[in-house]
Amino acid sequence: MKLLSLLQGHRVEDQIGFHESGIRLMREGWLKDYQAIPFLPADRLSPENPTYELILESARRIKPDFIFFQHFHFYKIPDPTKLIARLRKDIPQVVLFVSSGDSFGKWTRPLPKSLTQASRAADLTFLSGMGYVADILAKKGGRNISLMPHGFCPVRFPEKTSPSPKPAVDWEVVCVASNYHVKNPFSYLYRHKLARIREAQILWRRYGKRFALFGRGWEGFPGWRGPLPYEHQGDIFRSSRVVVGGHPGGGMDYYLSDREFIALASGTPFVEFWTPRVEAIFRPEEHWFLYRGDKEMLKKIDLLLDSAVHKTGRLTEETERYVRSHHSNFHRLKEMIRISAEYRESRAKNRPYQPELKFFLQDVDWQKEKPFALRNWA
Repeated sequence: MKLLSLLQGHRVEDQIGFHESGIRLMREGWLKDYQAIPFLPADRLSPENPTYELILESARRIKPDFIFFQHFHFYKIPDPTKLIARLRKDIPQVVLFVSSGDSFGKWTRPLPKSLTQASRAADLTFLSGMGYVADILAKKGGRNISLMPHGFCPVRFPEKTSPSPKPAVDWEVVCVASNYHVKNPFSYLYRHKLARIREAQILWRRYGKRFALFGRGWEGFPGWRGPLPYEHQGDIFRSSRVVVGGHPGGGMDYYLSDREFIALASGTPFVEFWTPRVEAIFRPEEHWFLYRGDKEMLKKIDLLLDSAVHKTGRLTEETERYVRSHHSNFHRLKEMIRISAEYRESRAKNRPYQPELKFFLQDVDWQKEKPFALRNWA
């Protein structure tokens, strides 16, 4: 099998987790050939753009079985329909799959046109959140839609080779989250913004200097420790006793950002606001600690602070091992290729196909979960 990945970014290093995962899949024999081409959101995918011709030349040369349009969730990405049509003409048997890793609203911040265009033209679409977003995309003609949650980058957040004592720091409770610059009071992001501000204020009042807040947009907040480079999140999480998620930023079924996976892979107890159906991915009170209101959030944190060493140490170690063996960029890319290969085989035999998703907990009843995790499969 051969894969051509169109990675969203200025350089392949911008998506280093997915890029190195493609190389690893080739090294382990899953792929016979692999190539990645960085793709800027502002690039116009027309014959006048060198990137357009590079994609076509690469596809003709390696004749990939699969082409991955990664993260088509930016509004500046132009219509990919003509490029996809040209790729299908040059490589008739190719399977094209597209992904989106962002959250969107029902009425505000709607789905980008490029995502709906790509989903209609591609064979498979993978979303980091389902629910109403998947319903809207299906009504707009998107087909073969599947849940594909974020994972953590195994390059930027590698496994610690040996356990080390937590460094002496001033804080015990930490939150890494941006304060959205959203002014529209009707936007769903505005509601999440208010929730994050309210929770940050509550955490500061309860824990004072024991609470540290990292991220952009918090200037003037007493618990703010400044913005944080993306790749430093793991170190900050490891240096705390409890990590608070600060809302995933979307209310779709299953939706989580990559920050949840980074935190869970850090080996520190993690408290997060509940999102519909996420219990099918991680087990509450074992892998993480979910809350639905401010009082419950504080109760969970207080209990973890009282027992973080002698009661939760084993659970967080087991959680870290579980996340690292199931939920990295490598596992996501491998899963999308597996589904694409099975789809291709079924298409060749002219028989219907629906995948079974492998990232859910083993005790999840797939037949009951399937209507929520898949949409519009033909």
